[in-house]
Amino acid sequence: MVVLDTNVIIDYLIGKEDIVREVDSHRKDDLSITFVNEYELLKNTNRKIMEDVVRNLRVYHSNDLAASESAKAYQKLKSSGKMINDNDLLIFGICVANDEILITQDKAFAYFGSKNVKIMQ
Repeated sequence: MVVLDTNVIIDYLIGKEDIVREVDSHRKDDLSITFVNEYELLKNTNRKIMEDVVRNLRVYHSNDLAASESAKAYQKLKSSGKMINDNDLLIFGICVANDEILITQDKAFAYFGSKNVKIMQ
């Protein structure tokens, strides 16, 4: 499975070609999001569209291992003087805990230097 970041889902919906190509290269039943992405999508003004999107994806929730991985990532970034927001730290921790690859366009995820992140250009 792969985890789609919020920015990837939004750009998929508007038809950004490279994103559509990447997402469509995966089987539909291999696509997922985290509960953080779900929150970010559902607070969007196009809630009905986003509810339909969320309904068709597996949603990963947090657990003790994900919280621990998020906290480790926070400490690593803090010690290097680089930080990203808490939502992204939680998304990353959930991906690591579940050994999933996050597909994102957010270049700040490069700070992690992780095999669990694929950054789209």
